[in-house]
Amino acid sequence: MNIPLYGLHCYEELRAMAYDRYVAVCKPLEYHVIMTKQKVLKLLIFTWLYSLLETCVGSALTARLPLCGNDIDKIYCFNWEIVKLSCIDVTANNIYGYIMVFSHVFQATFIIISYIQIIRASLRSKAERVKFMQTCLPHLITLINFFISLLFDVMYARYGKGQNLQALRNILGMEFLVVPPLLNPILYGIKLAQIRHRFVKMYSRRLKAVRQG
Repeated sequence: MNIPLYGLHCYEELRAMAYDRYVAVCKPLEYHVIMTKQKVLKLLIFTWLYSLLETCVGSALTARLPLCGNDIDKIYCFNWEIVKLSCIDVTANNIYGYIMVFSHVFQATFIIISYIQIIRASLRSKAERVKFMQTCLPHLITLINFFISLLFDVMYARYGKGQNLQALRNILGMEFLVVPPLLNPILYGIKLAQIRHRFVKMYSRRLKAVRQG
């Protein structure tokens, strides 16, 4: 349950961040009026409750299924891999899966529209472009990386058969679990002057030592 919850919660967080960036770039004078402490708290609570609800419903539908095997072709336990081992009809799981897909496609559309508006606003002046690079580019890189890895992981899990491209599936599965947690602190931390200067100083010192050696 932990891995699906992690993935769904990351998705909800990215959607909330897209909304925050949209308000910051497209409505800067109204930002503190719109993004109040109460609204931020509501967004945080909603992201946790919604992702937890999705995970619990999916887990409950899967837990009722009798299984005809115990072998999954994935390096970690994934809900759909367990469903494929079921001995009975899984129509309810399929319906719920499609509801989840449509829900997340709708959310992805919201994120895309938000960034279209952000990019349009950023093209108005050089100052806006600099602001976009500083505040939105790290989030956009994180978003693209998360979507690509999640899309391929889910598609291979749902429609892949046998051992075809098993190595690629394992790599994509590990990328989804490992790369975002490692990449995000760098992307967001590098914006802070103290962290950035410390980072540059540390690697400049190492590069100098390598050259002298």
